[in-house]
Amino acid sequence: MIKTTNILALVGGGKNPKFPLNKIIIWDDNIMKIIRELRFNSIVLNVKLKMDRIFAVCEKKLYIFNINTLGIIDMFNTFENTNGIFALSSGDLVSVLAFPFENKGIVKLINFNSTGQLPSITAHESKIACLSINQNGTLLATASDKGTLIRVFNIADGKLLTELRRGSKSAEINCIVFDEQNKYVGCSSDNGTIHIFSIVSAMKNFNEDYYSDSFEEEPKNKKSFLNKINLFNRLNSSYINSEWSFAKFRINEHKSIFTFLGFNKICVLTSDGKYYLASFDPKKTGECEKKDEKCIYNLNKKVK
Repeated sequence: MIKTTNILALVGGGKNPKFPLNKIIIWDDNIMKIIRELRFNSIVLNVKLKMDRIFAVCEKKLYIFNINTLGIIDMFNTFENTNGIFALSSGDLVSVLAFPFENKGIVKLINFNSTGQLPSITAHESKIACLSINQNGTLLATASDKGTLIRVFNIADGKLLTELRRGSKSAEINCIVFDEQNKYVGCSSDNGTIHIFSIVSAMKNFNEDYYSDSFEEEPKNKKSFLNKINLFNRLNSSYINSEWSFAKFRINEHKSIFTFLGFNKICVLTSDGKYYLASFDPKKTGECEKKDEKCIYNLNKKVK
């Protein structure tokens, strides 16, 4: 969807696709009709819309089109991208694009509102599995197909700001999200747990003037209990020195996306058609409190 307008981009999927898998349908929900179509030589794996551009990803290419004329603006070769991974900043005044590029673990960055080039980032040793850019296009979060670590980079110079540990066992990370104030970053994975991390300390090191004194009481991420033992604390071990999430929310479903809401809340949508609303305490670690749970879509029957 383009923001909260009536214009949607649709791609067929599932066992009985409504549209061909290699076609993007531009749908006007006011008149309930197709207004534009884009056809490709291979399956469309992901599509996003901005007010002036359409971004489409196939397995080995990323395309950018003018949304008014449907003329192609640019095209990039990508690293093998079977999950259609790429990220866009959501702010109106900046458009930063990130996608897997050329070799395993490398992320290409492009700023459409600047003539200067952004650095490519070697984010992981294994394949990129998830990418996210904050609203104002200054931070990039990445995860590999191992799913144990989330890394946050400064987009301007490509420097690593912080490394956050989701867990010790591999998992498929479905979603990474920044909150609007860049205080938190969270991820969901196929193990049914949403992890929330504080990035206040990392952001203060990045920009001392970024946060006000009112953020001094924000939570600190957990550390391994081995970190408190002098013998282990002296070891240069990424696992022992890792920062773990300060808050968690557990669900029964294995695939979900979520977003941060105001007043320290998260909204979760699952592939099984469920909606959750939960809150976390910014001053202490622990489990999120579930505020609401609804089934908004169950099989082929809509539930009010």
